[in-house]
Amino acid sequence: MLPFLSTAIWLALTVVAEIAPAPYLRTPSSRQLAWHQLEYYAFIHFGPNTFTNEEWGRSQSTPDVFNPTALDTDQWAKGLADAGMTGMILTAKHHDGMALWDTNTTTYKIGNGKWAKDRVANGLSADVVRLAAASAQKYGIKFGIYLSPWDIHRDPAMPKPNLTGTIYDEPQIFGDNTTGDYNDLYARQLTEVVKLKYDNGSQVPLFELWLDGASGSDTVQTFDWARFRDIIRENQPDAVMWGHQGVDARWVGNEDGYTVSTNWHTISRTQDQTHYEGEELQTGVRDGLYWTPAEADARIRDGWFWHASEKPKSPDALMKMYMECVGRSVSLLLDVPPDTTGQIAKEDLEMLQQFKKQRDAFLNRPLLTPDLNVSASSVRGGQNNMQFGPANVLDDNTDTYWAMDDNQTTGFLEIHLDGVYSIDAIILQEHIALGQRVGGYLVDAGVDGAYSRIINGTSLGYKRIWNLTTSVEANDIRLQILQANATPLIQSVQALGSKQK
Repeated sequence: MLPFLSTAIWLALTVVAEIAPAPYLRTPSSRQLAWHQLEYYAFIHFGPNTFTNEEWGRSQSTPDVFNPTALDTDQWAKGLADAGMTGMILTAKHHDGMALWDTNTTTYKIGNGKWAKDRVANGLSADVVRLAAASAQKYGIKFGIYLSPWDIHRDPAMPKPNLTGTIYDEPQIFGDNTTGDYNDLYARQLTEVVKLKYDNGSQVPLFELWLDGASGSDTVQTFDWARFRDIIRENQPDAVMWGHQGVDARWVGNEDGYTVSTNWHTISRTQDQTHYEGEELQTGVRDGLYWTPAEADARIRDGWFWHASEKPKSPDALMKMYMECVGRSVSLLLDVPPDTTGQIAKEDLEMLQQFKKQRDAFLNRPLLTPDLNVSASSVRGGQNNMQFGPANVLDDNTDTYWAMDDNQTTGFLEIHLDGVYSIDAIILQEHIALGQRVGGYLVDAGVDGAYSRIINGTSLGYKRIWNLTTSVEANDIRLQILQANATPLIQSVQALGSKQK
């Protein structure tokens, strides 16, 4: 025992240490836990496809095609921040293979085009990736990078008649049976973007690296994922690595911004193993081998890149999308592509703003406050143990939670309101820092002790937002845990609505 601790304090700390719940199976890393909390951020698809009206860049135009007339990355970042988004991920290199940063790995980069040369001649930067990173920092949002593993420019199966005989006619090294090492090229490109620096020389922190698994070619290329992972971990240890099924985050199984009601944050395969089908990725694997939560990538328009013929989705459609992914414990990555001016279209930003107003109007009506009386069927270490008491679900602290003893996997808590309220939504959070445990729960609304069922759920996880089909009156709310694979840890309970009397 340390000499400066009294016996009473030492005993108290010992008891706390003994009753603290142990982690259950897989748990999120610190970078994954921070990523969960971002919830809603932007994809920025921008490159030669913007100007050729393509999605995959099969035309293989020269860099001169990249010609934004009024590039403004500050406009991107400010518009996204104003819309309540927490970050943006830019396509530094899409499938077409043209690099948007000043790379030494290829001649096929925007820096070799007329637009970039004119900017540099006028003392302006033409490195779009660095410009976007600086704008994200300026407006207080996170920055991430998409770097396509498939590279049409280096794929021998993809024709390139526009580039024959030019400086862009580079060796076709994509594929296991080609002369050359594409993995080495990709590793060098990856190293450049993860070592990206601001003008002041400090490193740009990346919150996510998006390594798309899509390919429209029959060419077989075995990627050296272990090498790529080491480059990311060494240079950007706080960055989440996204892939079809990991390492850190997985595809949700569709590109439409929704998932099914049951969603587990774990799966049991790595990115080197046979790919799960879309339906399997939506659900995940309960008690899987790896903490690999889902991210829903979706589009504000029909395509990923800007096309003049398309219109943005309505605020109602975006709200439905939000509820069917963020409301089901899945992060939303919403694509908002700049147009040929190099700015996000005003109509897109207007839809994002209207969506924010609708979202805020729905979410900013909390009814439950820390001063309310909360009771529970049992409390870890005894009913008087405030460390794990049921009142913790109302304190808005991500480090506290209600817990029962280890041998208890079912139980309930009741929140007693200070009047009768009209409730139309319930938000629940599990304390996922110690694992995902809950597999079945109910929520009941009561008036003077008479309860009615309003929610019947399965998985819980990071956050569930239940929008009730009809509002109910209540002065009591009861959460019942029907099934959990370890003692449940409930971090937060919130109800939305208005006071009646």
